[in-house]
Amino acid sequence: MSASPSPRRCLLAGAALALGLATAQTGAATDRKPQAAIGLAASTTGSVTAKRPRGAELLARLWPSYRDRFIRPDGRVVDNGNGNISHSEGQGYAMVLALAAHDRETFERIWKWTAKELGVRPDGLHAWRWQPDATPNVTDQNNASDGDLLMAWALGEAGLRWDEPAYTAAMRKLTAAIFKHNVTGSRIGPVLLPGANGFRPADQPDGPIVNLSYWIFPAIDRLQAMDTTQDWAALRRSGLALLRESRFGPLGLPSEWVSIGEKRAAFATNFERSFGYNAVRIPLYAAWSPRVASDHLRPYLTMWNAADNIGPFVIDIEDGKARETLDAPGYKMIFALAQCIAQNKAVSPDLVTRQNDLYYPATLGLLSLLAISERKPQCL
Repeated sequence: MSASPSPRRCLLAGAALALGLATAQTGAATDRKPQAAIGLAASTTGSVTAKRPRGAELLARLWPSYRDRFIRPDGRVVDNGNGNISHSEGQGYAMVLALAAHDRETFERIWKWTAKELGVRPDGLHAWRWQPDATPNVTDQNNASDGDLLMAWALGEAGLRWDEPAYTAAMRKLTAAIFKHNVTGSRIGPVLLPGANGFRPADQPDGPIVNLSYWIFPAIDRLQAMDTTQDWAALRRSGLALLRESRFGPLGLPSEWVSIGEKRAAFATNFERSFGYNAVRIPLYAAWSPRVASDHLRPYLTMWNAADNIGPFVIDIEDGKARETLDAPGYKMIFALAQCIAQNKAVSPDLVTRQNDLYYPATLGLLSLLAISERKPQCL
């Protein structure tokens, strides 16, 4: 991503426009079969008009370019800012975006490649890293729980939308594996470990170690409706509790990696203490879910000054100083989303449509657009 070091994992390496969450937000499970939350005409007001919403128009414009630049014909999603590798996160993101764009053919290609190339673990999870110039191509067989969570979300929605039982079955198999191998008990209830290996107390002196950007709250909201066999509500509660506990340093920001082994969240000993390329997704997921109070967005509202085009930045948590600028429009879209949800600020059309050259900010930009369209389309 840009000229920065790989934003992805330290230890792992060594939605519709409106995915329609507003039409099917979950609370307690009901006996009624959940409906596909992928209607592009869905809005937070519940009204549907004959005219296609602004968000749907924008996705229709932006999706073909994204697909052509980052998704190979065989369904492999290419991270061109990270050595052209592929990873489970990228495959999951692209499945969500293809679903939002009503592009079933691309969705199927992405899932087929993912299942074949990354579905090499015996436990039902997916290896996280695939490298085109390596033999074997999978260079790290650990899983990344956010990648698997994204895939489960997309598969569940696809099963409903296209009435495809195979996708629903794949979703349920994957969620069962996530809860068996990536969810562990803690003082605040079940928490999501970043991977099956490397983050437990046996692996880290201050374990368990978590990464708050792996709590994909809109996915948890929807999976609670689609798969009632798992305790999604408890997983949401632990994520929200950690968001409150993990306000570190003078700016009150979460660190990329957090230790929860003691009585209160703390910096993880063996990891960098920064708000960076992982943590930048925390406000994206918090703003996307109507079940996350807007108070959780407060630390992020001043991280980007749109009027003067200052920020956002990678931040040193301990002293609050900026390390580098997150220049690409896709990063700024996340903070525009937060300001839209918490402060009703309009989002510049130029920001929405400005091209991102690299996979990661391009993806974050489209996801932020989906979230705005879902939560507060009047900002567009």
